[in-house]
Amino acid sequence: MKTSLLVGQSPLGMIPRVLDEIEGTRILDVGCGVGVYGFMLRHRWQDTPIGFRQVREYDRRDPRLDEPELLSGCDLTVHNLRRTAHHRSYDELVLASADALPYPDDYVDTLLCIEVLEHLDKSAALRALRDFERIARKRIVITVPRESLDPHTGHDERAFLKLETADPDVQAWAFAETHRSAFTPAELRSLGFRCGRKVEPGPRAPLQLAMALWQTYGPPGGQLLAVKDLDKPERERRSALPPAPATTEGFPDYRPAERRPAHTPAAEVG
Repeated sequence: MKTSLLVGQSPLGMIPRVLDEIEGTRILDVGCGVGVYGFMLRHRWQDTPIGFRQVREYDRRDPRLDEPELLSGCDLTVHNLRRTAHHRSYDELVLASADALPYPDDYVDTLLCIEVLEHLDKSAALRALRDFERIARKRIVITVPRESLDPHTGHDERAFLKLETADPDVQAWAFAETHRSAFTPAELRSLGFRCGRKVEPGPRAPLQLAMALWQTYGPPGGQLLAVKDLDKPERERRSALPPAPATTEGFPDYRPAERRPAHTPAAEVG
């Protein structure tokens, strides 16, 4: 199997911070990419708050909480889902755009959207955030770059995106990697999000507060973690996904026609 290096990756340093924000046992990973978070949730469930309690109180644990009830992933590209499916971490994988998700109301407890929103136009990103509140029951966890766009031009000016090449794989990769919007901590707070890790009362609170402020307002670069608690009332069992209008390479395909890439990188061939 051949693989391509032209794959966007979320910074690995964010993994512990994201896992620490998981609530409940049904999780949707929007823009799952190559499945890093699904793999960690499947194989390091003990690093989530629920999983840690299960280990710490093993003799009194609830066996139903020993693993996720549902890990669902969606991505815009077939290329990413091919790679993700290889590890069999997710219970379901579908093709969908972050701003046009097919999931029913209150489908999951926690919705993750890691390093995705900055790739959407601002109106689409805001539309996606509103839809996340419909789909998640307990919590939304997002990360975005602290500096997605050049503050002077308002565009993504990273040099590697300006490569002049006729290679369609590189062109498709550059298009997918381009940042199209940005969010500030003030914007996210106005939308009801907490920025940075939660500060718990106790002797470690000053240190936690200092760390949260540093991670949110520190030197340029890096990622911004934002969390929104929803805490909706408990409902009956969530309904299933509606039938997909199409199937692409075996994956249910809910993508609007205009969001389907014209070229999919040929990174995996038999």
